[in-house]
Amino acid sequence: MELSELEQDALKEFFNMGLGVAADSLSKMVKKEILLSLPQLAVVSHREAVKLIDHKDDEKLVAVRQIFLGDLCGTALLIFPGCKSLELVRTLLGDDVPLETLTELEQDTLLDVGNVILNAFLGSFTQMMTVEFEFEAAEFLKADCESLLDISAHRLSCSQDSEADTSQAFFLMMDFKTAEDGLKHNSLRGYVVLLFSKEAMVTLKQEIARIIAGL
Repeated sequence: MELSELEQDALKEFFNMGLGVAADSLSKMVKKEILLSLPQLAVVSHREAVKLIDHKDDEKLVAVRQIFLGDLCGTALLIFPGCKSLELVRTLLGDDVPLETLTELEQDTLLDVGNVILNAFLGSFTQMMTVEFEFEAAEFLKADCESLLDISAHRLSCSQDSEADTSQAFFLMMDFKTAEDGLKHNSLRGYVVLLFSKEAMVTLKQEIARIIAGL
C-alpha cells in the first residue's frame, strides 16, 4: 500500500507545522534558536528504511520511542547515530559542557528532546483526525539499526487477533537538521520514523482522504 503524491504532500504539510512547534519549544528549552527542516518524507519498506539511515553496520544508534494505541496504532522513533547524539547534547547544553559528563546527561537530554519533537510531529496531524488514541511514555533505546527497526520489537497492531498483520509495516521517514545560530554554526541530521501496521495504514489513508476532501 502506498500514499499518493497528494496524500504525501498533505502529510508533509502537517509535519512541517509540527516542526515549527518543535523548533520553538526547543529554542525556549535551551534559550537559543534551534532551526529544524524537513527535506525528506518517504513511505518505504523496512529494508529501504535501514538503508536510508546513515550508519555503519556495527554502530549503535540512540533513539527515543513513543508508542500510540487506540483507533490508530503505531510507533514513533526519533533516531540518531550514537556519535551524533553526543553532538546534539553539546549543541543543546553548550560547548562548555565537559565531554566526560555527556554520557551521564545524554539519556535525560535526548528523552526531553524526543518528547518535544515527537509530540509536535504527532500532534500536528492527529489534532485534525477524528480517530482517538493515546500515547505511552517515551522510552530511551540504544541498539543497532536493524534491531531498532525490527517490526517484531514494536506493538503495531490494534487488534489482538491480527498476528499476521504485524509482519508488515510502512515507514514514514523524515530527516531533519538542528542548527545553532551565532559565531559557530552547528548542524546534524537525525531521523523520525513512524511505523504503522497494514491495518493502521488503511485507517491513516482514510483520515487523510477525509481531511483533503474538507480543504
